[in-house]
Amino acid sequence: MSFVIHLQKENFKFSCSHFTVLTPSHAECLHGHNYQMRVSIKVSDLDPNLGFAFDFNLVKPMIKALCDGLDEKILLPKNSPYVTVESKGSQINVQFGEKKYSFPKSDSIILPISNVTSEELARWMGLELKKKMKDVPRFLKLRVSIEETRGQSVSFTI
Repeated sequence: MSFVIHLQKENFKFSCSHFTVLTPSHAECLHGHNYQMRVSIKVSDLDPNLGFAFDFNLVKPMIKALCDGLDEKILLPKNSPYVTVESKGSQINVQFGEKKYSFPKSDSIILPISNVTSEELARWMGLELKKKMKDVPRFLKLRVSIEETRGQSVSFTI
């Protein structure tokens, strides 16, 4: 017997700017999204005395903190072979081909991903959430879904 718990709250969202590399020589223009995060958690069973797997309030703040950490930031890829990202003083300098950007460090987040895509965000957020959930009882499996625009989402299962 197993159960899957689905958590999708209005405040599991983040708004940020990014560009996606489409080919080694072509990338989208810098733009933004209002992302929404959904989480499904497979558990082994229920507490026989309480009739639930765990208190949802153990996990909801973890999800919210991940979203808040990205909210109103410029997301940049640390591991891209095509994008150079350098921290210099209070600025982050970015270069892709002929395009050069300079962003305030306080407005930017350099993520350990190869490209700023919904797929990479779902994977990174899933791995981060799994680390935080190590003490959640009965936790077996996790699925993180990132919706970048209504009706367009990607899920990562770990």
